[in-house]
Amino acid sequence: MQPRLTDEQILALVPRCQRGEPAAVEAIYDLYSDRLYRYLLTRLGDPDAAAELTTEVFVRMIQHIGSFKLSRKDPANVFSGWLYRIAANLVSDFYRSRKWQQVELPDDLPAPVNGPDPYQQAVQHETAQQLGTALNQLSEDQRLVIVGRFAEEMSTAEVAAWLGKTEGAVKSLQHRALRTLGRLLALDKRRDPAASGEST
Repeated sequence: MQPRLTDEQILALVPRCQRGEPAAVEAIYDLYSDRLYRYLLTRLGDPDAAAELTTEVFVRMIQHIGSFKLSRKDPANVFSGWLYRIAANLVSDFYRSRKWQQVELPDDLPAPVNGPDPYQQAVQHETAQQLGTALNQLSEDQRLVIVGRFAEEMSTAEVAAWLGKTEGAVKSLQHRALRTLGRLLALDKRRDPAASGEST
């Protein structure tokens, strides 16, 4: 898990970034790129698309940072929320504009001699896809609560400040999101005989 972001970091970096200092932009990229990539990978289930959209988040950030109003109250949470909302909007645009194409692989495709276990890779990829599909059925606020609480390890109060909501609203969103995720992931396992250990 990456170290927690601090208010001091954001208060120091954002004004410099707004002045167009490349070192500040690079520092913000270093702080957020892995976090945003993980979020986008979970949403999309596609490493290449997640990497592409991670880059696009920072392009959008640079384009609009001049109009971002830096909050003196919870600046790290407010700035993080802004970046994650840019990422969420890009995911929505991605699904609206992109047509998924199935690529047929030849039957005689050679297996790699060395490298990671293909079976483990397939299982990890399928798990990421299942989670991404389930997350895509949540509301955007529910998704961001899940990201804040479990990916960023924020407290309920921090997520509330991040999203501009009350702690009670965040708790309610988290409860509904977890209940929905549990139901959707359980449904996926029931539909997939391999996941439940059944033979075909």
